Amino acid sequence: MEHFFEIFQKQMVDALRADCTELIKHIGAERLYAVALVTDSDAGTVYLGMNTEESLQRRVEYYNREMDGGYSSDHPTLRWMPDEWGYSDSDLGRSRLVEVSNMLLNREDYSDESRAAFYEAATQALQKLDEEGVFASIPRSSLTLFVSVTDDDEAEQVEDYSAKRLNPEEVYQQFAERFDGIEDAEE
Repeated sequence: MEHFFEIFQKQMVDALRADCTELIKHIGAERLYAVALVTDSDAGTVYLGMNTEESLQRRVEYYNREMDGGYSSDHPTLRWMPDEWGYSDSDLGRSRLVEVSNMLLNREDYSDESRAAFYEAATQALQKLDEEGVFASIPRSSLTLFVSVTDDDEAEQVEDYSAKRLNPEEVYQQFAERFDGIEDAEE
C-alpha cells in the first residue's frame, strides 16, 4: 500500500497542477475562495472542486428562487459543500485527475489505513501546489484549501484536519467555525 501511495501522490500532484492551472484560467476574473480535493467514503475516486464568490451568489439566487428562500452567501452548506460549488475538473475538456481517480478505483486495498493514506496524499498534494505558487494570484487570506469526503460521517473531521494543515491560522479558524450555531438555528 505504501508503494502505491508514493506513486499515486506524484501522479496526483502532476495532474492536480495541470487541472488547477486550467480551472483557474477557466474561472477568469471571479474571486476564488475555496479549493477542495473530494473523494467518496471508500477513497475510490477523486475530483477537484473550486468555488468563487460570484458562483456562490448565483447558487444563492437559484435556491432563493426555486426553494423557500432565506439563503445567503454565508449559508454553510452552499459555501462549504463542494457538491454545491460552481466549478470542478469536469469543466475541463480533459481532466488529468480522471486518470488518478482510475488509479484509486483499481487499487486492491480499501482498508481504513488505505483511506488515511489517501487523505494524507491529497493534503500533501494541495500543500505542494500551494508552496509552488499555483494559487499565488489569490490572496491567501481569502482562500481556503481542504480535502473533503462526500456522504461520510468522517467528512468534517477530514476537512478540519486538512484545512488546519493547509491554511494560515486565521483562515483555518474561520473554516473551523463554519457550522457553529447551525444546531441552534434549526431548533
